[in-house]
Amino acid sequence: MFGSLYAKLVAVLVGFALIMSLAFVLVMRYSDTALRQEISQRAYRTYASQLVKEHIFPKDRLDPAAFEAVFDHIKVVNPRIEAYLIDASGVILASSSRIGALKRNTVDLGPVHSFLADNPVLPILGDDPTDDRDRRVFTATRLTLDRQGEAYLYLVVKGIRSESAMQQILESYGLRENIVVIGGGLLLALLAGALIIGLLTRRIQRLAGVMDRFRESGFAEQPVRNPPRAVSGDEIDRLAGTFNEMADRLLAQMRELRHTDSMRRELVANVSHDLRTPLASLQGHLETLQYKGDRLTEDEKRGYLEIALRQSELLSQLVARLFELAKLDSERPAMLPEPFVVTDLVQDVVQQFELAAENKRIALSAQLPQEMPLVVGDIGLIERALRNIIENSLRFTPAGGEIRVAVIAGPERVTVQVTDTGCGIDAEDLPRIFDRFYRGQKSRSDSSGNAGLGLAITKRIVELHGSAISVSSKPGDTTIGFTLPYAGKVVPAEAPARGAIQRRAVAA
Repeated sequence: MFGSLYAKLVAVLVGFALIMSLAFVLVMRYSDTALRQEISQRAYRTYASQLVKEHIFPKDRLDPAAFEAVFDHIKVVNPRIEAYLIDASGVILASSSRIGALKRNTVDLGPVHSFLADNPVLPILGDDPTDDRDRRVFTATRLTLDRQGEAYLYLVVKGIRSESAMQQILESYGLRENIVVIGGGLLLALLAGALIIGLLTRRIQRLAGVMDRFRESGFAEQPVRNPPRAVSGDEIDRLAGTFNEMADRLLAQMRELRHTDSMRRELVANVSHDLRTPLASLQGHLETLQYKGDRLTEDEKRGYLEIALRQSELLSQLVARLFELAKLDSERPAMLPEPFVVTDLVQDVVQQFELAAENKRIALSAQLPQEMPLVVGDIGLIERALRNIIENSLRFTPAGGEIRVAVIAGPERVTVQVTDTGCGIDAEDLPRIFDRFYRGQKSRSDSSGNAGLGLAITKRIVELHGSAISVSSKPGDTTIGFTLPYAGKVVPAEAPARGAIQRRAVAA
């Protein structure tokens, strides 16, 4: 019955309404009683003094029998009045009550003094000698006798308090009307509260339903998104937005896990293939030398050995790059960022490839500004990334082509770009050229034994420096670039290279 939040809130609201109703009834009963007592006390306020002014009591002596005779006459005239004669200490000297009806022999004079003061706040309740637990409305006046001193005429007004709450409600028209009005108001408030709670919890119920369906799907299906709300929405809106973000991230991570698993299988297959090819060639040529060495000429032996050595070098490069990529993918890759002059590093790397470019009849040039702020990064890793990009451009740029390495100063970061005039990258291959072991199948296919790890290593190095690698390509114009943050100090471009920049070059 109380399984839903709506039912629990409505139950709390109903309980609160019942408590408030009871409190209202008690307050109204008390107020009605106090009002009736005040009206009655105001009506009888001068009654005792008027009786004294009528000279119906003896003036010269304190005769209880004479006072009781007058009290009997008063009670006959007004049955609601109980009359008492009390002395200055509160002791009852005479009473209109029958013998044995008195439950106390004294009366507290504190309320009497308050009643006789100027401008008293009514109602003032005093002791009822016939009831040792109840206090009632009274009227009183001071009697000054000639010889016995001071005394008080104390009149208790009966019939003001009903015997029970229900009887008092039934006897009071105003109390009944107030109860009806307040009860109706509470009922309307209860209905309005239930409606408001329903409107507020409807979004929570909808969100709970979406979460249940998302859980039942094994957290594998996109949940029905809640309508977009303003950023400054209430807690429910923020909860729905957080759930949507959590679901999107969870699904994205699951897709990433599936993609990673697929890449892992592809990686194992590609590594197996790329390791098997040079190993098979190396083993074949070594076996030829082993079994036919006595029948081969020296030139043939040298040729077989050169081929075996070349395959061994390819195998060593592949293993080294795999090891390098594994180190870069670790949780805490070894990095030593420091300020350095990027133009010096670019110029030095370009000089390293001048001979290889010249052998392939490719024009290799560097476009460097005269002044450049210092940048921050790991010099060895940045050199490795730049070498990989230039090697990739040399591999796919035909003879007579051109490779340009440019350093461009931006407002917050410096950009290093390598542009070649090679065959370009097909549009379907462009998004995946930085994937490990990926080699384009068409325009930039590679038959040189490259395993497709160079650009993957470059991408990881750039990411470790808080940047992103970019690529754009069309036939005859391919540009790959990355950015580095400034260190904040400007130095001339012709500054010393600090011992060849003190680079920690990574083996190619």
